[in-house]
Amino acid sequence: MQQQQVVLNFDYLRPTQNLVDAIVHDAQYIKRKERSKSQRRIWENVPYDAYEKEKMADFMKIVTKNKIVLPQNWTDSDTLKMVYCGKFKDKNYLKVLQSHLAWRAIPNNFQPTDMNIAFLQKGIVYTYGRDKQQRPIIIMNLELVNLKQFNEEVYINALSYYFGIIKKNCFVPGKIENWVFIMDTKKLGLSKFPFKAIQIATKTMQVNFCGCLDKLYLLNPSSSLSFSWKMVSAVADADTMEKVQMLKPNEYVKITERIAANQLEEQFGGTSPNLTKFWPPINIEIPGGYTEEILKAVESMKTTEIVIQKEVPASEEDEMKLQEQISKMQIKKDDDDDD
Repeated sequence: MQQQQVVLNFDYLRPTQNLVDAIVHDAQYIKRKERSKSQRRIWENVPYDAYEKEKMADFMKIVTKNKIVLPQNWTDSDTLKMVYCGKFKDKNYLKVLQSHLAWRAIPNNFQPTDMNIAFLQKGIVYTYGRDKQQRPIIIMNLELVNLKQFNEEVYINALSYYFGIIKKNCFVPGKIENWVFIMDTKKLGLSKFPFKAIQIATKTMQVNFCGCLDKLYLLNPSSSLSFSWKMVSAVADADTMEKVQMLKPNEYVKITERIAANQLEEQFGGTSPNLTKFWPPINIEIPGGYTEEILKAVESMKTTEIVIQKEVPASEEDEMKLQEQISKMQIKKDDDDDD
């Protein structure tokens, strides 16, 4: 008997059209600064400047030189993001592209595997609400981070899968292309602070979700973390630090400058009840937070085959091609290193 298939449909996460239509970005939000100092938040349905186009052409020359066949769904914005990840330097492009294509070729980064779902059910990472420009809010509870419970590979797989869901269903090209990230440190001291796990999350986002971060809140820091943060802030890049804000509980009111109180849980100074069910992702703007369709699908996952429509980026044949290209790229890199 053929096993019934279940489709996980996350369309219910999409913002309503009237809210999207009300979003207006000024030019400095879309892109600020020039040439290699450029910073960009909006990548789709907007013009690129002459310098960006020049660097995109340089990137494509490297792709051609190394005989790399990019995935069929590759876009100009993908190229530009690789250019930004490579810091506009030719010598960095091959390494960045190699890393990204390798990530694309791992099926577990895009599928609801048992381990991915187990991870997401824990509430280590989840979404709740949107800011005043309809950017989705992602929360990470650092107290629950434990690399002994879920290893590094699972963290990469689960975060990639979840971020992919949010990007596909909560973003709107040209309007909403960023998220707000809240890291609740739970007053963890430096000895217990999960630096390695944060490094994994950061590395996953930097290349594979380039340009998605609008703001990062580090909440409820311990005294030792606050002291260390002051030292880091004094020497860190000013543009990077502009996106990061560390707040103690008595300072949470500052979050409401960007996020309405009804879009925040009570634990972060908002008026909405703290979430206790973390999977599937919730949309607090619809009755009950979920559609009946997604709840039935999630309930069926234990006994049926799961199919993700448009979530898996490549067919088996495409994956084999990617793996072959990655191998060739590695050989080419090794040859260049020998030179």
